[in-house]
Amino acid sequence: RSRRSRRLGVLVVGADLLLLSPSMPFPDTIPELRSSWSAVEGLGLEAVGVLFFKRIFEIAPGALELFSFRDVPAPELYESAKLKSHALKVMNTVGVAVSMLDDVPALLPVLEGLGKKHVDYGVVPAHYEVVGQALLDTLALGLGDAFTPELKAAWAEIYGVVSSTMIKGANKVPAPAYTEHGSYATHSGADLGAIKDSQANAESWYTSPDCMPQSVRSCVSSLMPTKSA
Repeated sequence: RSRRSRRLGVLVVGADLLLLSPSMPFPDTIPELRSSWSAVEGLGLEAVGVLFFKRIFEIAPGALELFSFRDVPAPELYESAKLKSHALKVMNTVGVAVSMLDDVPALLPVLEGLGKKHVDYGVVPAHYEVVGQALLDTLALGLGDAFTPELKAAWAEIYGVVSSTMIKGANKVPAPAYTEHGSYATHSGADLGAIKDSQANAESWYTSPDCMPQSVRSCVSSLMPTKSA
């Protein structure tokens, strides 16, 4: 049984999500995480993915410079086939991760590999905070009242594991001497400057009082690279 209503211009599915106990730890939360993701899939993953990227760029506008669709004119950005395709790919990746929650030993190497891959895109730990906040905000928008504080805590917990594992993978990539944040073999000139601006933008947000809830932030900050004096 489900109810459908309009919330902030977005179709909300009020599915029969299982209720969480505030003290319920992972992996006991897996059924609730999967149930809520199933409701998100009912909204249409491409549409949800577009909302997700909108929220990322609201939090950290400079993050747009990390993507292939950065040159799309602003009025056309969220109708761009490139953005929609990438948004759907990201949402499908989240779905794969959710499906593998009961096989964490198999999931962790996949996440580490993704973390390594994203180093060359200019992604730094602070970007994971931006993505985590955008994910929670998008879930809240899509699920409405069904996104209870307990369910939010469950998603925050599992995102902390996902992001910290990806950062662990990223930290295994040797950083060349000429740069502070990872390898930029595929970037140069203006692109490199834009990427560094994006990193500064994300790190500024990361250190602000409005950053992620401590339950997620602690997972990521513990793996932030230590800057030398």
